Formats: sequence, structure tokens, C-alpha cells
Amino acid sequence: MAYINFKEEIYKAEIQLDKRMQNNTKLFNYIKERKNLSSKYNPDEVYSYKEFNSKIFGGGHSRLEEEFIEIIDLDIVCTKFINCKFSNIKFKNCRFIGCYFIECSFFGAGVTFEGCSFVKEESSTPPNLNKEDNLSCNFTLCEIYSKFYSCNLSYVIFDSCNINNTNFELSYMRSMIIINTDLKMIKIKDTDLSGIKIVNTYIEDFEFDDKDKSKLDEKAFIDKIKLRYKTRDEYEGIYQVYENIADKFKENNLGNNFGEYYFLCRKTQRKALKPIPRLISLFGYLTCGYGERPSYTLIFSFVMILIFSILYLIFGIIVDEKLIRYTSLQGIEFRQFLKDFNESLNLSVGAFASVGVNEATPAPMSYFINNIEMILGLILNGIGIGSLVKKIVR
Repeated sequence: MAYINFKEEIYKAEIQLDKRMQNNTKLFNYIKERKNLSSKYNPDEVYSYKEFNSKIFGGGHSRLEEEFIEIIDLDIVCTKFINCKFSNIKFKNCRFIGCYFIECSFFGAGVTFEGCSFVKEESSTPPNLNKEDNLSCNFTLCEIYSKFYSCNLSYVIFDSCNINNTNFELSYMRSMIIINTDLKMIKIKDTDLSGIKIVNTYIEDFEFDDKDKSKLDEKAFIDKIKLRYKTRDEYEGIYQVYENIADKFKENNLGNNFGEYYFLCRKTQRKALKPIPRLISLFGYLTCGYGERPSYTLIFSFVMILIFSILYLIFGIIVDEKLIRYTSLQGIEFRQFLKDFNESLNLSVGAFASVGVNEATPAPMSYFINNIEMILGLILNGIGIGSLVKKIVR
């Protein structure tokens, strides 16, 4: 049985997203109307409490990162950027509070955010002891080519965006929600991803480049990736994404989460293999779910026992020194068939479990089948016990 209920996790993430958007809207309107912020903030007069439509910030020909225009130490509060373009800009130590980026494009040479914050966690409304607003920024329908270095992106929402060739380094991405988005060529380095939710998102070329360790916890959830092209290249790319995610959960000592994404990894990888390795992989999938589904062993064993029971009736069994062999079902009474099938089933169970026979014995033509079943039984018993023990230990 799966440890991650994907349908339930998606449902909870959607509820969380709805509550967060309501919270952001409520606080955005409250702060913009009353200009009520604590003294620790200094809203910039040029950019705060405004709405920019189709404005270009930066622009020009693509430049080297060290030549970017720098915007430093600004507090940009409750601003909407609609259909705006950002390029060749470096935001340094800026705070974006309750900002909306709608249909914006971070293009050209890209945009760098260094030491920036996109969330106001503390409450500005008394009493504020032990209270948090968690007012975050929203990116909707945006094209993003950026670098986030030492930023606080906690609680940020990326909805229906295209995030391409973007790095997240030494940043906080706790409880971030990424939904209905495309992620391509994403590199994460030493970043806190606790509680992150990635839902209905197509991911390709997603890797961790840690010197220390990126953090994941049990609340972190990454949805299954829906295939688009069903080509070998796509299968290889997606199974590598699952593999990187699984390894990172394992590094964070989250064995159950590791097992689920490892299972998805191997399941996707099978479709990119050549025929013989694919058959071997299929056997691993059917017999134990690559070691992550002990229940598969039980189901597969039950099916094997039924199949061999039928084969015994076809090739013959001996009961009370009488040969029973079915070459056709014509003229056979149903009651007699059930009696004979019960004997063959008893023989099959005994052979599969290697406990011997009771009344029925295999006819000479059935010896080969009997031997194959005993060998399969030994193998599957070992696989099932090994998978179950691994799950229990984990």
C-alpha cells in the first residue's frame, strides 16, 4: 500500500492554496487602504501601493550578470505588476510585501534576486504576539528566467507559470506552492524546501547541486508528472527527476517518501529500456513493486497458484491412483469439475509453498510444471519476505 495518498495530498494542497490566496487578498487590501505597516518597513514611494501595466524594467540588450542594473534596499509594498517585463536587473536586499506579478516576463539575460524577501511573516496588527500574517507574493502566468540567491520565498505562490533555467540557492522555500506550472532546467542548492507543494506541474531537468544539504520534510509533496509526449527521451528525463527527488528524501531520512518516488522512478524507467531489460524490470514490478509494494507479491503469488492449478488439470494429476486430465470441458459436470479443481489447487498450493502434497500428485507429464512452480515459489517467498522486512525496518 502506498505511503503517499496523491489524491488526498492534492486535495489538501488546493485547500491550502485557496486559504492562502484569500489571506493574501485580505491583507493586501487592508494594508493598501490603511498604509498600516510597522516601523521596520519603509515603503518606497516610487514602487509601493501602485499598479504598473505593460512597463519595462531594465530591458535593452542582454548583459553579463555583473553588468546588471542594481536596485538595492527597497521595500516594495502591495504593488501589482501586470504584463510587465524585467530584464538585466539585480534586486539586492529588497523586500517585496504582498506584491502580485501577473503575466510578467523575466526575460533576456534574466533577473537576479539576492538577499530578497517575498513574504511578511510577522503581523502588523495589534495584538501581534505569537501571530503571523504570512503575507506572500503571487506569480501568475509569468515567464521566469531568474536566479534566487539567499532569498526568503516562503509561502510564495507560483500559479500557471513557466520557470526555465532558474536557480534557487541558499534560500528559504518553506510552504511554497507551485501549481499548474512548467519547471525546466531547475537547479536547487542548499535550500530549505520544508512543506513545499508542487501540484499538477510538468518537471524536466530538475537537480540538486548541494554542497551542504537541501531540506525536505514529511509535509513536502511533489505530484506525479503527467507525460506529454511519451517518447523515450521524455521517459528518461522524468525518471531522472524522480530519482533526484527520491535521493533527496532519502538524504533527509524520509524513507517512506523515498520509497514512493523510487517506485515512480523505476516504473517510468522501465518504459525507456530495451526489450530484455524491460522484461526483467516488469518482473520486478509485478512481483514486489521494485521492493516497495509487498502486497504485489501476494497478488502475483495468488495468480501463479491459480494458473498452475489449471495447468495441472490440463497436463494431469493423480488422485487415488486415478489419472485426472482435462482435454475439453464437454460432458463434464460442474460439481465434478469443482472437486477436481480443488485437488489441483491443493497440489499447487503445496508445491508453491514447498510443503509437499496431500491427496493429489502430479502425473508424469506434470513433473516439469511442478518443478517450475516450486522454484517460482521459493523465489517469490524470498522476494516477499525481503520486501516486507525492508518496509518494517524502514
